[in-house]
Amino acid sequence: MQAQARSIKSLFFKNVFVLSLTALGLISLALLLTRHQAEFAVAILEGLLMGYAVAAYLWTRNERITAVVAIRWSSFLYLVFSYLYAVSYRHANVLDFLMIYKSFVYLFFLTFLANKKLMPFLTVNWLGLAMFALFMLKYILLIGLGIEPRPILFMENNFELMFIYTLYLIRYGVNKEKYLHLLLVVGLITLLSLSRASLLMYSVLVLFVIYDSFKKTRVFIIPAAALILAALAYYIFSQRSKSLEDIDRFRFMLVWWSNVKDWSFWQWLVGAERVTPLSEYSCHVMSYFKNLFSFSKNGTCYSVILHSFLFRVLYDHGILGLIYIIYATYALLRKSRLRTDITLVFIAIVLINGLSVSSFNNLFFAISMVFLMCTNLDFPDEEGEEDLELNESIA
Repeated sequence: MQAQARSIKSLFFKNVFVLSLTALGLISLALLLTRHQAEFAVAILEGLLMGYAVAAYLWTRNERITAVVAIRWSSFLYLVFSYLYAVSYRHANVLDFLMIYKSFVYLFFLTFLANKKLMPFLTVNWLGLAMFALFMLKYILLIGLGIEPRPILFMENNFELMFIYTLYLIRYGVNKEKYLHLLLVVGLITLLSLSRASLLMYSVLVLFVIYDSFKKTRVFIIPAAALILAALAYYIFSQRSKSLEDIDRFRFMLVWWSNVKDWSFWQWLVGAERVTPLSEYSCHVMSYFKNLFSFSKNGTCYSVILHSFLFRVLYDHGILGLIYIIYATYALLRKSRLRTDITLVFIAIVLINGLSVSSFNNLFFAISMVFLMCTNLDFPDEEGEEDLELNESIA
């Protein structure tokens, strides 16, 4: 009986994310879902992420890693005290609170997965190939049929392409010589997305691969690659904006600055008072994005309307909050025995994502972290029936 329960749990940890992502991708491809019709996938993946983390805590042996425990409790206490003040005392909307604190919620759940090698590399490798194919096919179909000029598979491509880059990093970390051709596939997916932020993220990936793979010739290859990437960036930026004033993130920065320009030193460190709305003027200027206004439907708007995570985190949590999130991400990945260089490249990609959209608040940041922490890269050629140590007292 114990062996059967152990086997079921092993199959769950190895396959549930892989099968769910593949199934949702196939559904999206089959129905050619647009960005508004694909929201159900986000809800499913959010629930799966939390369920996976809780199951890992309950069903596997929990190695006590001091830094991970510190991140878990500090995130938890920050969430609790902020909730008591903002929601219980100041009566802020709980959904607005969760939107602002989502990165800390993710970090809390991710601490239950640190250094748990629950997914075999061969399985994740298969998922990578499936995702590359699904993204490519869906993007080509949506553009070719004229359905959506900014194609998506799960959610807006500014958000989801981070996951593609993560899957490539996992493959590259095991055998970099075999997977250079896939970098071109990832690049084509990026170009089809017409996402400026994604092109910048992809550029970091390309320059890292060149630097790491071509040690003798990188002094010649990197400048050439940089020129090509710059030309592609110019093309995409020119297609979507004619001047600096046309870049929406520049306008968002001006709105953000109007709210923080008179801050004290202390406010820069810790951010605005917990769950503080932007000024009425800011909400008026950003009225085009009414769907991002407060869940209370009272006409107020919060930092989420600024889109860029860097603006949002500085407004809501200050410089110390941003440093904490970056450090916690680094610590969780390093305690999971991920290579330092890949850890830093991933964080750079997430930070670049934060110039445009939600970065560490992004569902696909959290899912990427799951795969980076839980993929067994130590023995990539072995499926292994028991990569995890199940808690016998529960089994």
